[in-house]
Amino acid sequence: MKMNRRDFIKTNAIAATAAAAGVTLPGINTALAKSELKIRWDKAPCRFCGTGCSVLVGTREGRVVATQGDPDAPVNRGLNCIKGYFLSKIMYGKDRLTTPLLRMTNGKYDKNGEFTPVSWDQAFDIMAEKWKEALKKKGPTAVGMFGSGQWTVWEGYAASKLYKAGFRSNNLDPNARHCMASAVGAFMRAFGSDEPMGVYDDLEHAGVFVLWGANMAEMHPILWSRLSDTRLTKKGCEVHVLSTFRNRCFDLADNEIVFTPQTDLAILNFIANYIIQNKAYNEDFVGKHVNFTKTVTDIGYGLRPEHPLEKKAKNSGKGKLTKISFEEYAKSVEPYTLDYAAELSGVPKEKLLRLAKVYADPDEKVASYWTMGFNQHTRGVWVNGLLYNVHLLMGKISEPGNSPFSLTGQPSACGTAREVGTFAHRLPADLVVKKKAHRDFAEKVWKLPEGTIPAKPGYHAVLQNRMLKDGKLNAYWVQCTNNMQAAANMNEESYPGYRNPENFIVVSDPYPTVTAQAADLILPTAMWTEKEGAYGNAERRTQFWR
Repeated sequence: MKMNRRDFIKTNAIAATAAAAGVTLPGINTALAKSELKIRWDKAPCRFCGTGCSVLVGTREGRVVATQGDPDAPVNRGLNCIKGYFLSKIMYGKDRLTTPLLRMTNGKYDKNGEFTPVSWDQAFDIMAEKWKEALKKKGPTAVGMFGSGQWTVWEGYAASKLYKAGFRSNNLDPNARHCMASAVGAFMRAFGSDEPMGVYDDLEHAGVFVLWGANMAEMHPILWSRLSDTRLTKKGCEVHVLSTFRNRCFDLADNEIVFTPQTDLAILNFIANYIIQNKAYNEDFVGKHVNFTKTVTDIGYGLRPEHPLEKKAKNSGKGKLTKISFEEYAKSVEPYTLDYAAELSGVPKEKLLRLAKVYADPDEKVASYWTMGFNQHTRGVWVNGLLYNVHLLMGKISEPGNSPFSLTGQPSACGTAREVGTFAHRLPADLVVKKKAHRDFAEKVWKLPEGTIPAKPGYHAVLQNRMLKDGKLNAYWVQCTNNMQAAANMNEESYPGYRNPENFIVVSDPYPTVTAQAADLILPTAMWTEKEGAYGNAERRTQFWR
């Protein structure tokens, strides 16, 4: 099949129009692939957020020249958001790094020197020197790595094996620790498994959508388009939006709720209390499937032990669960009346009551969505758990249209960070380093002598920066994340740790980010489809590309 440039442009325009309309045209991809411009079309998941949209990627002479939404994809159904439209452009910026850069003065490494181009051999030689030096002086706890939910699945697996099997160090953690640790903690405490109990198809099955601090319109536009379509086409469908400020999601909201920061906890306890007081809870489901527990409060904030707020907390670092009865649980939420919740939150009573009623209605299918508003909360595990309480009381869980769903912000925070052991306390396949049976299994698969993998969890993301500052973590490799811009307490912990003269910091990145500029050695990297890989999205759909 031959096609001139004019016909190629026309065919592309037809394909784009069809995709926007949600229509698949037979033979369109074949026509594009066989054009005389010799563009090879492949599929790959978008590398921006956790939605996992499938994209058709056109390459010519080894360079991405075009992208468009995949009309056959079950996630995005041919649509692209503004981020997806710029996938090809992000790869070819003028400041794209192409050679290793080492801080040097007069031809030698100098912590305070200027970044100077060096060969890959030179870069790897000094890395080997610094890692050997750290291991010899202080052992495996002196080396570490900080990764990313933007790693491919096998990049994360390789990092896990390199550190835990190779260096015998559990000091490996991803930036997903910052954004998803609360979600994981709540998953594990409530269900014993780090998996969501909903899928994207709930966007078509639900009759009520509740957004708890999630600005889906701007952060997850493709999912928002599906939610909007349901809201505008399904009779009686409602959208409730809760946030500490107005955002674009409020344009579609039937119930707009702006609450005082931190009082989402009180609102959720009020909803639970409303359900119990009105005897709306699903007694059969609760009796068969729900256990009730309590934990201590006044647990501090995970700060350094010597911090005044941490010293003041009565139960710093504690959180053991104790079983209680349903009646005891009901008594614990009893103080959270409509009046009390309205007073604390600053939300009008009628808005809170409307929200509680949709959860309490057994005939309404409710899908709840949240992102960093919950997961970077000072009580993130609690607030996740309180929302699960509401869904569990009603039995509105794990069935079409009824689901609490934590949306992720990175393309593989669920696939890479969580499934292949890139956390300081985990091993691949949802195993953990504390359990001997899990360590034994990993050692068998990796063909290691028994006892190779340390039983003690390594330094987690926040602790890594503290240990860098304190000079206990000395050889450190950062990949695929800009943590110097995003880390908590960056000025007091992160930057002093990176610039500590005792430490050698390596950053792998395609661009000179703030983090790269704080490093001692910068290694350029391949981006997205320049390498093969796979991502796992928020609904745990794993997608591969070549």
